[in-house]
Amino acid sequence: MLSLESREHLLCLRDADGRRLWGGQLLLAEGEQEHRCDFAAGSGIGHAGPWSVRVSLGASSGLATLQVLVHAEPGHRLSRLAVWIPGERDGVPSLIDGQARALVFGASSGAQDGVLELGSAAPVEGTLAVVLYHPRAGAALLFGLGGPAADFSRFRLDGEGLRAGFAVDRELHRDEVFPLVFGGAPDPLALLDSYGGHLARFARPSVPPQTGWNSWDYYGGAVSMADVRRELRAIKASPLGDLLRWAVVDMGWEQAWGEWAPNRRFPGSLRTMACQIQGTGMEPGLWVAPLQCHIFTPLGRHRQDLLVPGPTGSPATVGQHALLDFSLDEVQHQLVAWFSGMRAAGFRLFKLDYLYASYLELLSRCADATLGKAAVVRRGLAAIRQAVGDESHLLNCGGPVEASLGLADSARVTTDIHTFWGHVRFNARELAARLWQNGRLWRIDPDFAVIRAAGTTRDRFPNYVHQRRPLAPGQGHWMAGPDATRDELNVWLTQVYLSAGNLFLGDSVARLEPQGIADLARLFPPLTHSARPLDLFSSAIPRYWLAADGERSLLGVFNWEDETMPLVSSAGPDLPTAGVDLHCRARIALDSAATMPARSALLLEV
Repeated sequence: MLSLESREHLLCLRDADGRRLWGGQLLLAEGEQEHRCDFAAGSGIGHAGPWSVRVSLGASSGLATLQVLVHAEPGHRLSRLAVWIPGERDGVPSLIDGQARALVFGASSGAQDGVLELGSAAPVEGTLAVVLYHPRAGAALLFGLGGPAADFSRFRLDGEGLRAGFAVDRELHRDEVFPLVFGGAPDPLALLDSYGGHLARFARPSVPPQTGWNSWDYYGGAVSMADVRRELRAIKASPLGDLLRWAVVDMGWEQAWGEWAPNRRFPGSLRTMACQIQGTGMEPGLWVAPLQCHIFTPLGRHRQDLLVPGPTGSPATVGQHALLDFSLDEVQHQLVAWFSGMRAAGFRLFKLDYLYASYLELLSRCADATLGKAAVVRRGLAAIRQAVGDESHLLNCGGPVEASLGLADSARVTTDIHTFWGHVRFNARELAARLWQNGRLWRIDPDFAVIRAAGTTRDRFPNYVHQRRPLAPGQGHWMAGPDATRDELNVWLTQVYLSAGNLFLGDSVARLEPQGIADLARLFPPLTHSARPLDLFSSAIPRYWLAADGERSLLGVFNWEDETMPLVSSAGPDLPTAGVDLHCRARIALDSAATMPARSALLLEV
């Protein structure tokens, strides 16, 4: 239960037995100057610097909710709002104890999601939520975004404590509500489940896993309509033919970003594209980057008044792309025109890409200064939803929860997969960290199922041009090392299957050998409920993923290392004593005497 102790000006979270888990101060900052919120006795009304504040406390899905209403104060710019909770007090572990762990969701596009060891005072920043866990603390603690918001959440850990709140960076022109949620429980996974249940209140109705083929991972921007037709013919002639619903044409079909018309490799109109896909019995889907506009399109060249200004007053750019100002009515009308045209052409799935945090940081000077950055993005996504209708499927590829929850049907939860072991391992950590979202916030999308490797494809060039370099610690994983083997890619397929998320194939099926097609066919039908990463808070990347599938249970066991490892670790979670290999039907004893090859996975019925 969350309470306000106005005599000490503290917000306090207590467990069911009344034990105080933490006490924190509400802080509002103007520039670098922080103001503590002092509350009047017996009320939730307080003052912090120039701002008047009212707090409302409640409960949802077993968690405590906090809504902070800040009254607008002209002439003052609110930099950030946060609850400051010191470490190593009450139930909060020391944040420099090497046994303490924090589940963090990266606050920038390059930051990875996952569980960190808190062994130093170096600051860590995240968004959405933080879960603190220490094996001796008695309770895991969750600090999270409470729901859709006008500004982006921000959580900062350092050697002294935690700030849980929002990066605002604007003058408030109206009273604004900042929603947060808190919880404590012995089991951090149960705490994440409760958090998912709370956010589900704001989500769209849950949909089953979407299945299909997407052009991106194999073709990249080189795709043509002839390629799409060839692939769909191959799919229909294979055992995959009746298993896939969508055919999604990814980046490469457009004239340019901001000029959403088919290019010369897609002769005809959008309607022509959609009809050719529909003629194969599959449903058409389309990739779009709606926020960005190439500077050499008619829109980017002649309507610079519709673009977000940078510090100098000229449009802010990322490479040769500027950002459309979603706060403008004319841009709203343009979004509706684009997407209603795509819908009228026959497209019903829309992959909305490049809504990444690093781009959204540039939205500081939108025309409507009353809106926070998240509210600006939400306004644009709401226009797109209006244009495509409730029956269409919106796949959010990178848009933050604050802006997209309740508008998107599914969401990417990893970075791009490519057929390299570094990508398989990197994405495993991100996927495990977000499995709790599945079926609650949306249907998660783990990115593509890919299997092209020696022995599974006839292709001389399984990947587009890249500079070969070794996969080395600290040097980044992106397309590093040799091409992955079939066994290594089957580790990825096992993750995709256990995620119970969307199942989109990303290979050239026309170039796959029968073995590769058979490996992909084993993913169907997809599971409906995600696995639980049993050792999420004790392993760098969880090794044991347990899923329920009707009346049976499935256990994925992974070896992420470059050497042979015991099948079962003495320090690991409690596991069944044996299982049956789902592929070869052999019985496998789950004990420390058995070993697993390097870079491998087992999928067992237990």
